[in-house]
Amino acid sequence: MKKRVVCAFLGFVMMVSQSFTVFADTESDIRQQKAQAESQLSQTNDTIASLSEQQQQIQSEINAMDADMVDLMIQIDATKTDIASTEDGIAQKEADITEKEGEIETTAGQLQDAEADRDKQYADMKKRIQYIYENGGNEAWLNMLSGADSITSLLNKVEYAQNMHDYDRKQLEAFKEVVQQVSDLKADLENQKADLETQKSDLETQKASLESQQADLQSQQADLQAQMDEKKATSSDYEAQIATAQQQANEISNLISQQQAQLDQIAEEKRQAEEEAARQAAAEEAARQQAAAEEAARQQAAAEEASRQQAAAASSTSTSSGNSSTSQSSGNSRNNSTTNNSNAATGSSTASSGSSSDKSSSTGSSGPVNSSGASGSSIVAYADQFVGNPYVWGGNSLTNGIDCSHFVYQVLKNTGAYSGGYTTSAGWRSLGTAVSSLSEARAGDVICYSGHVAIYDGNGGIVEAKGTKWGITHDRSANCKTILAIRRFT
Repeated sequence: MKKRVVCAFLGFVMMVSQSFTVFADTESDIRQQKAQAESQLSQTNDTIASLSEQQQQIQSEINAMDADMVDLMIQIDATKTDIASTEDGIAQKEADITEKEGEIETTAGQLQDAEADRDKQYADMKKRIQYIYENGGNEAWLNMLSGADSITSLLNKVEYAQNMHDYDRKQLEAFKEVVQQVSDLKADLENQKADLETQKSDLETQKASLESQQADLQSQQADLQAQMDEKKATSSDYEAQIATAQQQANEISNLISQQQAQLDQIAEEKRQAEEEAARQAAAEEAARQQAAAEEAARQQAAAEEASRQQAAAASSTSTSSGNSSTSQSSGNSRNNSTTNNSNAATGSSTASSGSSSDKSSSTGSSGPVNSSGASGSSIVAYADQFVGNPYVWGGNSLTNGIDCSHFVYQVLKNTGAYSGGYTTSAGWRSLGTAVSSLSEARAGDVICYSGHVAIYDGNGGIVEAKGTKWGITHDRSANCKTILAIRRFT
């Protein structure tokens, strides 16, 4: 949700930034738009700060996860080492079991041989005992006594029989002991084998536990890696949003600079206009004072002439009627001459005033227009040379950056169609010669809109410094906006 809100805000900033590229005619509009731009710049900077803080938080979490990942990898490596060691132990136990099985098999063979010897000895002894029992008794002893040559021989025979009997018993006991030893060895080996198998089983259980632990650690590692990847993706997203917001902040800052430059230009134009108005007011006041002085002088001369005529009339009352008539005629002639001279002076003053008025009118709304012979087609051709060059608000360079009013000014000036000073888009509406409608317009005419001005190409289109996004273009119809005025300079 937060990401969508930030993206929506950045989109709003872009929309506002683009809307500010429209040229503003009035100082109040520019100041209002500059205040809006500064507010948007402040909000954008706040957004950048918030995004940077969130990105730092995400990076801290990623760093902590990196440390956890290192611990998990160490544990996994240790578990792998334990598993390898356990597998070596299991292999050793299996080898020991195999060896014990071989020993058991050998011992089993030895036991079988010992038992066979024991059984043979036992069978032989049984035969001798059977023989003694079957052929023994008093008769046997009597035969032994009668057959003896001497007592010594008898004793020897008795001793021999006893020795044989003892030998048989000893041999039987020895064979029984061997059988028991071999049997005990076999049992011991089997016990050792069983113990080895138990140890092997324990090692296999330990290995299974280690493998389960390893699988659990690897699962934790995979989960942690997925979380880290998500955090890194979020961090990259924040970084992209910060870059976009920073770009917008730079554009808004540039726009504020351009608006300030326009305000400075308007202030300079106001100052120049005030100086011109003061100069014209001083000139009008001087002309008024001169006219008043001339009128006072005229009235004074008329009064002196009337006084002189009255004095002359009083001094001529004693002369004859002929002379009186002549004097009266002469007086009338002088009066008429004085009146005519006074009227001539007044007419001259009026003519001078009228000349001043005409001069003032000649430099007013029509503006200075050259008669160099520049054609409308040559104006359009000259303007087309700069299509594709950048638009810069307040700029005055046809190659490095220019706005709409400076573009029209430079094109008309460089083609010789206009020799006056620079004016705004609104100022062009009162210069040149008015054209009644677009149907009457010709190539090279200047078309004025609200906050914009362009050059007509004669075929329904316009060449213009369109805006920051487009630069200088020749791709729009003259009717793309409401036309306020069409002025001709050719």
